[in-house]
Order: sequence, then C-alpha cells, then structure tokens
Amino acid sequence: MRHVTIIIFFLIINNIAYTQEVSYEEKLESLYDKAYEHLYIHRDSCYYYFSQIEKIATQKKDWVNVLEALISSNRNAGEFYDLNTMKSNLVALDSLFKTKKYYIDSLPEKRLIVNSYLYDKGNYYFKSNDFENARVAFNTIKDSLEILPITNMNSDLVDLLSAAYSFLAKMNTEEGQYDLAKQFYEKNIRFLRKESPDDLGTLNTNYGLLAEVYGKEQQYQKSIVLFKKALEKYLVHNTSINGIISTSHSIAANYITLSKIDSAQKYTKLAENYLGKAPYFWSQHHRIKAKLFAAKLEMNEALKELNLALILDQNKHNHKQNSSTAVIYNEIGNINSDFENYANALENYELGLKQLQDNSTNGSLRLKILKNKSIALNKVGTLDSYVLSLETVDTGLAVLDKLKPSISSIRDKLETFEDAFPLFELGMQATYNLFTTSENDHYIDEAFRIAEKSKSVLLLEAILTSKATKFGNVPKDILERENNLKSEITYFEKQIVTTDNKKISLYDHVFNLKQELRNLVVDIETNYPAYYDLKYNNKIKTLPEVQGKLTENELFISYFYGNQKIYTIAISKNDKFFHSIRITDELEKNISDLHSMLSNPKSNPDSLSKLSHKLYHKLLGPILELHLQEKIILAPDGLLNYIPFGSLVSNETERRYLIEDRTISYVNSATLWSQLNNKEQKRANLLAFAPSFDNNVPSDGTRSQVLSKLPHNRNEVQQILTSFTGKSFINDQATLQNFTATLSDYSVLHLATHAVFDDKNPEYSYLAFTPNTASDDLLFVKDLYNLTLNASLVTLSGCESGIGELIRGEGFLSLARGFFYSGAASISSTLWKVNDNSSSELMGEFYENLANGKPKDASLREAKLSFLQKNIENGLAHPYYWSGYIIQGNTEPLITSSRWQWYVYAGIAVLLIFLSRKRLVQLFK
Repeated sequence: MRHVTIIIFFLIINNIAYTQEVSYEEKLESLYDKAYEHLYIHRDSCYYYFSQIEKIATQKKDWVNVLEALISSNRNAGEFYDLNTMKSNLVALDSLFKTKKYYIDSLPEKRLIVNSYLYDKGNYYFKSNDFENARVAFNTIKDSLEILPITNMNSDLVDLLSAAYSFLAKMNTEEGQYDLAKQFYEKNIRFLRKESPDDLGTLNTNYGLLAEVYGKEQQYQKSIVLFKKALEKYLVHNTSINGIISTSHSIAANYITLSKIDSAQKYTKLAENYLGKAPYFWSQHHRIKAKLFAAKLEMNEALKELNLALILDQNKHNHKQNSSTAVIYNEIGNINSDFENYANALENYELGLKQLQDNSTNGSLRLKILKNKSIALNKVGTLDSYVLSLETVDTGLAVLDKLKPSISSIRDKLETFEDAFPLFELGMQATYNLFTTSENDHYIDEAFRIAEKSKSVLLLEAILTSKATKFGNVPKDILERENNLKSEITYFEKQIVTTDNKKISLYDHVFNLKQELRNLVVDIETNYPAYYDLKYNNKIKTLPEVQGKLTENELFISYFYGNQKIYTIAISKNDKFFHSIRITDELEKNISDLHSMLSNPKSNPDSLSKLSHKLYHKLLGPILELHLQEKIILAPDGLLNYIPFGSLVSNETERRYLIEDRTISYVNSATLWSQLNNKEQKRANLLAFAPSFDNNVPSDGTRSQVLSKLPHNRNEVQQILTSFTGKSFINDQATLQNFTATLSDYSVLHLATHAVFDDKNPEYSYLAFTPNTASDDLLFVKDLYNLTLNASLVTLSGCESGIGELIRGEGFLSLARGFFYSGAASISSTLWKVNDNSSSELMGEFYENLANGKPKDASLREAKLSFLQKNIENGLAHPYYWSGYIIQGNTEPLITSSRWQWYVYAGIAVLLIFLSRKRLVQLFK
C-alpha cells in the first residue's frame, strides 16, 4: 500500500485571519525544507525539524502548522515503526482537536485534516495489533468520505478512502474473515477503477491481495482469474517487470496446486522471458520450477532446480546464515521426504536449522522445519528414530515457549499454530511407539507432558481468537505498551532478517526493546498474576504432581485428539495407563451422530443406546475395566468436548448409563485443574438472572439470531433461591448492564439464559440477556476477560448450542476459559439447548444438594439420577432431558450458610470446653 502523502496546504495560510512576520515565514519555510529533506530517510533529524516547527508555530498560535508538523512527524514515525513517537504525537493531536475544535472547524481543508489524523490513528492501532480501535478509525474515514459527491474529493481524499478500504480488508484477512476482506478489496478495486484509473500500481496491488484471499480459501481458480487481470494490465502498460514476474509465479503456483501442469508451465515460461531484466527473481523462479517437476513426480529435476535456487540465494547473502536459505533447505528436505529418501531429508533439515542458529527472529520457520524433521523421523520408524523425533519435538516445544509471549495477533496465531499442533501429535506418536516397544512407563509421563503443553497452547489460541483487548484490572497503558513492544520487536527483527541492513544500532535497538519487555513482564507477574499465567506462564503440571493431588478414589483421564489418532492417558493415585484409538471417518461420524441424537429428544432411544454403548467401549471401556475409582475427572479434546460421558451406555442390555456408576467432572487440562483446586472459595450467596426473549425479535449485537422464549427460567430461579440466600433479576430487569454492575458481590452466579457456542467463529460465542435498546444485550467471549468475579460456581442454564458442524470445541473452550480467567472456580453448563421445564427441575435439586454441603459433581450427579428415576417410565428418561449438564473445574462443596452455622456451633463448643478446663485447673491449684 503506498503512503498517503499529507501536505497541509500552506497556500491557504495567507487567507487566515492573522498576519505572519516575514522572518517567521522564512524560518518556517527553511525548517520545512530541512524536515522533508530527511523525511523517511533520517528519523531523528526529521523529528528534530518538525518539533522545531511545532514549537515556533505554537508560540505564534499558528495551529495549522502545528497540525502539519505533528501529522508529518507521525508519517515519519510510522515509516520507522516508532510506535512511542506515534503515540506521543497522537496524544498531542487529540488535545489540539479538543481545545482548538472551533478553529479546526473553520478551516477550508477541515475534512482532509480530520481524516489524515484518523488515518494516523488507524495506522498506529494497526501496527499495535489493536484491530478494534484501528477499525473505528478507518470506518470513520470510510463513512465520512463515502457520502461526499466525487466532485468534492481531491486526489488526497481519494487516497485516504482507498487506504481505509485496504486496511479494513487487510485486518479481516489477518483475522480469517475472508468474506469481509473480499468485499473491501472488491470495493476498493471498483473505486480505484472509477476515480483513479491511472494508478495502476495500487489497482494491481489490490487485485493481487484479493487473489491471495481466494488462495487462502483454496479457491484457486478464482485466485487465478484475479492474478490474470493484474498481469494483463502489467503486460499492456509494461509498467512493472517485477509485477509481471511475481504475478506469473503466483498464477503458476496456483495451477500446480490444481495439477494443471501445462498451464503452470506456460506462466513459468512467461516469467522466465523477463528474468534478464530482474535477475534477483531467479532463485524464486527455480523454486517454482521445482514445484512443477515435483508435481510431475520428477524428483531429480526438482532437486536440481532447488539446488540452483540454493546457490543463487547463498551467493546473494555471501554465504551468511539467512532465513531464505533455510527455507530452500526445508524445501529440499520435503522433496526427499516425499520420495522416502529420509536420510537426505534429515540432512537438509539440519542444514536449514543451522541457518537459524544465530537468529532469534525466525521462531515460526524453525518450528516448521522441526515439524518436518519429526515427520521424517517418525516415518523411519525405528526405536532410535522415535527417540530423535521426541528430542526434536522437545526442541520445538522450547521454541514455542519462546514464541508464545510474542504472539499477539490472529496472523501470528495462524503462522505459528499451523505447525505447532502437528508437532504435538508427532510427539504423542513417538512416545506411544516408544512406550509400546519398550514398555517403559517413563514415556507415559512424556506423553502427558506433551498433551498438557498442547492444551496450554489451545487455550492461548482460544484467547487470541476471542479478540479480547481488556483483561480484568490490568491498566490500559500496560496492555498497550506490551502490544507495542511485541509489535516493534517483531518488525525490527524481520528487518534484520529480510534486508541487508545489519547495523549494530538495529541490533542494539532490538536488545533494548526486549529488555524493556522483560521488565514489563516482571511487573505483570508481580501485580497481575492471572494475566501473567494466561500469557507468559509456561509451567505445566507433571504426571507425578497430578498423582500427588489425586485421592485413592479419583481417576484423571486426559485425551489428545489428533488428526490420525486419539491418545488417552489415565492417571490414578498409584497407576497410569496409555492407550491410542485410530481416527476413522466412521469414528468421527459416530461422535457427531451421538451428539446429534443426544441433543434431539425425538431421536430413537434404542438406536441412541446402541451407538452410545459402541462409543463407550471405544473411548472408556479399556480404561474403566482396569480402574474402579468412582470419581472421574475428564480433560477432553477436540470433538470429545461436546460428549457428556455420563450419558454413555456402559451396559446395553440393561441400558445402564455411566453416570449411574461414576461421578464425572470436566476440566480443560490438569494444570488448570490444579490451579482451580487451589482457589479459595467464598461463602455462598447467589445472584440469579432469568432474562425474557421475544422469539419473533432478533437479538441485538453482531448477531441477528432469533432467541426462543424460556418460559420456565423464572420458576427455576425462584426455586433455587429457596436453597440459597441472594438476589434475582427477572424479565426486563435481567439486563447485561445489571449483571456487570452486581456480579462481583456474589459467589454463586446462576444464568438461566441462552449461551451460544459458535465453533466456526469462537469469538462470537456469547451469553444473552434481556434485549435493551439502551445498551448491549450480548456478553461475548472477549468481554469475559474484563469481568472480575469472586465466583465459586457459575451456572449457565438453558444454553442453546450454536455448534453446527463440530470442529475442535473452540467455542465451548473459549466461553469456559473466559469465565475461569475472570475468577470462576467452577462452571456448570449444558452442551445443547435443554428443555426449559426439565432444566428447572434438575437445577432445583442440584442447588438443594449443594446447600446440603455435597460436592458439586456429586450434587449434579444425584440430581440427574433422581430425575432419571422419577421419569424412568416416560419419555423424559431420554438423555436429552438430563445428560447435557456438565460441571467443570473445582468440584469441592460450596461453603453454605448452614455449614457456617455448624462451624460457629463447633467453635462455641470448643471455647466452652476450653473455659471449663481452665476453671478445673484453677480449682486444683
């Protein structure tokens, strides 16, 4: 995207109602000449001259030149990725726009000044990965300029509107919102073709970016069509040799993916015709040709091309370590691995990793090569290769630990996790094969460590996906500085890698930025431990540590759901178990079908029972045959997040459910389970909400989904308040505003409302409150991180599942993790839209059991068994009506009023005994 050049029209200064001295004008002109001489070239010199202009213009109250100096200084700061200076300038601009509002409103060029200022704000927030505020700025530009007649827009305003479209498209692309991204790119293309047809560079850039979005969606044919439009303009106008070559390469790469070899060859040849004028493209050209030969299964020819690319790249960088050289070694390794030449593959992966040894800036690339190396080692399939694979995975996990604090955007997430998750599965595969071959229990501990790491990363992914920008009590300026430091470090490290600029000052600058970030993280760890644990704490619980926390009657079962297998690790106080299940299309269909049948009260009970029993034997049977513990703590993964294990039929003949024999609770990971069990629980006082919904009116917010009525949720709230003291908000009073205003004063929160899990777009999972035109009525995942709870229990009753196609369970995971972060010790929720009437009955008994001092998991189990027993002879015995409720986290009993009374009575008794004993001692003296 080309820079939007802003020069604020000194020609109008003479029309402003005050007179300038000639010496001031001359001095001003001289300072501007010097400033623009250094613009985008010498950062500090440019800053100096613009600050001098700002200083003397302020003395003269020449506010138009103050604005010009600040905005121009901002453009210079943006070019050098100097976020501190950008922020400082924006603070000064904010103040000017407030204090000099009437003056700015009177300027003929007010619109350009205001939108230039908004562009700077948007650019700053974009660079800071704060897309929420960046969107506000660019949408304001868009809304402001779209309403103008084109006759009122000069070239600067056209550039600003085009830039706003491009930024909005880019943000949506980086967040995976491809449909929105395409809409903005298409809008920008139409706009440029009409209003700036001679600007072929920007127009073709947008064609290319739109084509890349289609490529990300794997719509390669549409991507090709757009690249061809750009190529046609390059060829007709002969304006850019680089554009012709790079676009031809992109078209060829797409045709290779589509296995259209002849077409790929045509565009590869076209690019080759222009390489004489742009020889620096030769290395890339040889890589494209290598892909072409590999697609034709001509391995030797493919390797020849990659070796030519390697030589050219090494010469370009004077045989110094470089990431582009590492990429080529990785591609050579992949060709060898694909053709089962694993020795050569491993050799080249090692050479690629050596290129990155002295370079801390390419964690994602290092992770990719380590993943590919581990794949090759696992394919070798020997005991030694599995040991080396496990070592490789461990190296990758260490790289991931270093990368995690710097991951601050959806773009970073996509780049990193694409290779992280396969690495976890490769580690599980290696440990399982080592365990089954050697029968050494040590490898179960190793597998558990890898599984816990994977769950930690999955939780981080859920946070990033949620788009949370606020976190409890962490001050805004700390979060902003943290994001800015990460963004600046990433930018300057890439500068070191991708350019020939190897100045010592650049290394020193990165070192200083990292030192500032380290100091900031220490401050965060000390003052905001919950946020630190979420973003920086890499410590996980080991298997022996988990065993140490289990009682004799508890069994912890952790699942790892990969692409090829489900790995199961079961841990008791004195035993451990490791098992794998091969994933087939049939198994995944069975899991999906089971969820569909459980969540449908009209599904056939016999068919459901048969399928449920089949999955019981697949998922739990081998474990429970060996372990008799009554209390089971499950850490599910993937699709298993949506299966209530208590509903699995353990005995098909008697249709006996697992819940009849075992008490079951859930948690995301053993590490989180340990943290939640250490939380101090408060004395139970209840806050309950029962919103009302009109099923003919869509809910407000970013969703337009119609939410059905919950006719029994008011009765449910009234019933549970017979067991606990507290407060309720019913119908029109059950608003989001009332919830956020009162929740911190209560330790038990009961929300008899809709909770919608969106697995495809987890950030849109939400809780719904009574619609209120004066305020929002949906509490999204991102909002949960800004709540402060003191909750021993949060109950989400009457949930409505918006799961659709089951994927990995992120929607469910995101909602739960948000509540746990904000302070909940445990969550009771449902996996589908439960019948409102049966929910009321179940919840009434659940809370009655809690009030009697029973553990949360046992309270829920007994409520289910009671409901099942009462309805054994009618249709309500269908698992749909009772099995959807699950309990997550800390399952210890609530501290109820009745228990407190007993504590008081016991204390009085002890005191009386003590006093009586004291009197007796005095008598016998």
